Amino acid sequence: MGRVAVASAPAKAILFGEHFVVYGKPAIAMALNRRVRATSTINDRGEVRVRSSLGSSTIPLESIDDTQLYEHDPHRHIVFAVANVMRLLNRYAGVDILLESDFPYGMGLGASAATSTATIASIASIFGAEMSKDEVFRLSVEAERLVHKNPSGIDSAVCTYGGLLLFKDGMIERLDRKGYSPLDQCQGQGQGLQFVVVSSGMVKDTGSMVMKVKSRGESNREEFASLAEMSEAITVQALYAIRCNDLARIGELLTLNHGLLKRLGVSNDTLDAIVYEALRNGAYGAKLTGAGGGGCIISLVDGSRGKVLLNALSRYEAFISGIEDDGVIIEG
Repeated sequence: MGRVAVASAPAKAILFGEHFVVYGKPAIAMALNRRVRATSTINDRGEVRVRSSLGSSTIPLESIDDTQLYEHDPHRHIVFAVANVMRLLNRYAGVDILLESDFPYGMGLGASAATSTATIASIASIFGAEMSKDEVFRLSVEAERLVHKNPSGIDSAVCTYGGLLLFKDGMIERLDRKGYSPLDQCQGQGQGLQFVVVSSGMVKDTGSMVMKVKSRGESNREEFASLAEMSEAITVQALYAIRCNDLARIGELLTLNHGLLKRLGVSNDTLDAIVYEALRNGAYGAKLTGAGGGGCIISLVDGSRGKVLLNALSRYEAFISGIEDDGVIIEG
């Protein structure tokens, strides 16, 4: 067996501002306590071979720069990420990559960004290179373009840096490590936030949802601008509520944000029903997270309500998560 390197990256959930972040509006997202692990092993076959729950892919090493060759491959962003790392380091070798995830793919939890981020770190490590998180982030965004065409970068940012992040116009601010002025009325940092993440079981198609939103914006610019302003107002208020650790207000804003996304046309009856059931069983607030059309619901709870909510939603795949402090890490 050749050299081996293992890296992992966390899942993500967007708390506020999805869809509109692409149009310059702010968003708040967090890393979840679930991870993807990428185990990379040098092989002597001159191939890039990828295995995950999506299946297996094999691309000859000399063809990894030919994206048309694997444009329909489920691991195309992984192969592209490998090619970029090798080109950057000017080191080439056949590699086997095993991707193992603690959370489901296709559910709006940033699986494509987490897998590309973990892969980039593991490939760099296998060649003995130290790659900065800023470089990992940049390469992950490039890989995401193969999947989402025009990504905001928020998924890659959360998977790379971890924590609770404010994202606007490409600028990233880590909220849960910020030091506030003594003059600030509220100096909380959101570390105690706890969510129940509920999978609807409906695989979402981020690309189609993004195009649906874009089409809506082009067909009714005035309404779309109004919704975008509402999204920004909700996110700004949420930022203040997080700093004040005002769970009731954060929850209220989450539910309000879901209503806005419903009006935008990216929710559905299943997602709405999970939101309603979460609220009925004591959640402070709940909303879809990510592109919509399927995927997951996030519900804000306190320590005593998390298990109650899990029991109430036992027919769905669900888990409790706080904010994951670490982004991408080398595990071995």
